[in-house]
Amino acid sequence: MKGTIRGRSSRVAFSMLGAASLISAALASGCGGSPPPAASAKAPARPAPEARDGRGERKATVEQRQQREAQRAWCVYLEELYERATEQAKGWPKFEQCTQMTTMASPAMLRATSECSLAALRRFEGDPFTAAYAQEVSRCGSEAMTATTLPRSDLAPFMAVLCGRLAGCGDLDYDTCRQSLEEGLGPQLERAIGAMNSRGRQEVRACFGKLACGGEFGPQISACLEPIMDDLLWLPG
Repeated sequence: MKGTIRGRSSRVAFSMLGAASLISAALASGCGGSPPPAASAKAPARPAPEARDGRGERKATVEQRQQREAQRAWCVYLEELYERATEQAKGWPKFEQCTQMTTMASPAMLRATSECSLAALRRFEGDPFTAAYAQEVSRCGSEAMTATTLPRSDLAPFMAVLCGRLAGCGDLDYDTCRQSLEEGLGPQLERAIGAMNSRGRQEVRACFGKLACGGEFGPQISACLEPIMDDLLWLPG
């Protein structure tokens, strides 16, 4: 037996999220907790209420279906990785369990990662649990995150909550916050949040609204993102 799905294969899969660690580090170092004095806080505009004509429900249903399909694609990859690891006949005992799991990855990010990883596995000859294969699969995860980067306009609601909180703490003027954060951390936030599904994005927005006043905001912002980023891909325990 060359390896187990939980052992070396897990490390290979986790390596795909190396970019998430880089994002967290950039957030922690790029957003301090003691901004320069600025004008009085300016409250953000209230977001428009969601439509009540059923469009939201239809959108949620479509996303759930896409999420299941993308998760299944990820399970197909893990099954083939398991077969390569164990040199056993077709089939992975945890395949059905895998298909029932849900993560915080957007369907597009999850599907892109799955398909790229499976293609990389099929191209790779020999034992895939090597640094060379890990590098190839890491590229898949990075490219998937880049492809699902959030448009700047879609980042606005997150900035509104985040800067509303900072302004409410009296540490930074709202407009100054929006400008400085969008210019400094905007690209990292767009990439991280773009990789998340609706549930992940809701949790991030809620966390942004609960930042503690008086402390450093960079590590707090990073702490809001890290649990979601860690839950982008499911791996068997």
